[in-house]
Amino acid sequence: MPEPVSPARAIVQSGSVDVVVRYGYYNLWAGGERSGADTPSRDGLLFGEAGWLAVICGSDSCVPVPCRVEVLKRMPPAVDRGWDMVGEYDLDILQGVLTVMGDQGDCPHLTLSSAPGLHRVRVHVRNRDQGLRITDVGPLVDISPINPEEHLIQLWPASHARPAEVLLGPDRYALSYR
Repeated sequence: MPEPVSPARAIVQSGSVDVVVRYGYYNLWAGGERSGADTPSRDGLLFGEAGWLAVICGSDSCVPVPCRVEVLKRMPPAVDRGWDMVGEYDLDILQGVLTVMGDQGDCPHLTLSSAPGLHRVRVHVRNRDQGLRITDVGPLVDISPINPEEHLIQLWPASHARPAEVLLGPDRYALSYR
């Protein structure tokens, strides 16, 4: 699994890219400003605003989590029931660029190009309740191959706004997060 690099290492119009994310959560930043207001998670999976979303990890903040990011031309046909929790959210991509980055807006993992405008984001997570803790593995080493937590982010253009929706779950981690 590739390690995060700075500056971001990939730009795609469509297709998929595997990355490793770190931190207790990571951001899907689409050019939106943070209002500064507290934006707690309503579902234990995400929090954010119109131009950015933050995905909550179960693993400790420095533990690498494998994540696949897919840019699609249209909504996927069905929800894969092999995941523990799946949610969908609107994201307004202001400049046609989406950056996957660390929790403080640092360490970009990936930059994707897409048409500006409203998009729908489907977030899949698995094994967040089994995410690794630093105390479980000792000093930091390359543990991404042994971390059972996995994420999948799918993004496609949307024709109209829709409310956030949990399609599958909540998972055990989300239930304990609230």
